[in-house]
Amino acid sequence: MTVIVIRHKRRKRAAFFVTPEGIELRIPARLPNRVVETILSEHADWIAERLATLPKRVVLPEDRLNLHGETFPLVKSDTETRFRFDGQNFHCPVVWDESSLRKAYEAWLREQALAFVTKREPYYERQLGVKANRIRIGHQKTRWGSCSSTGTISINVRLMLAPPDVMDYVIAHEWSHLVHFDHSKAFWSTLASVYPDITGAMGWLKQHGHTLQIKKAN
Repeated sequence: MTVIVIRHKRRKRAAFFVTPEGIELRIPARLPNRVVETILSEHADWIAERLATLPKRVVLPEDRLNLHGETFPLVKSDTETRFRFDGQNFHCPVVWDESSLRKAYEAWLREQALAFVTKREPYYERQLGVKANRIRIGHQKTRWGSCSSTGTISINVRLMLAPPDVMDYVIAHEWSHLVHFDHSKAFWSTLASVYPDITGAMGWLKQHGHTLQIKKAN
């Protein structure tokens, strides 16, 4: 992994972000290259330390796929007509190319993610006394979830690759934003009342979040 410099028209100042591809330095569009070089030089030690602490991204062999923090065999068969999971193995038609497999895999993960969130929704509604107007499953690059001012909650499909309790943390986090639309002390207190192990879940995402990758189809 390395540092990727990305220019944004609306960004007013430079900032580092850890992403699945490495570390991003997001900067204002017109920031001079010499200033960028200075920023990278001044933060060289931090960059090196941060990259060193990140676990290597595990590249799965083509015959295995991820789900809920585990890997399962992918069985290709000439009698199979669709993508499915039987609890122990994934299955797909042997004639599928990588693009077809990846599309089906992500589509399946999205369906499962929506089912997971929908299953947890009643619990957080009862505990917090709030209801989401809409649930959306996205494929965000850097955000695990979001809650809009109109009550739309978005959960990243890549969380289906994390342990279930980590995904549940993000759900609890976003539902708590329906009560407090900020990160105030009141918000964290509300979140802790429905999900006590905030530190554990946040620590897991900080250490392993960049490994949660769904390779997009061509």
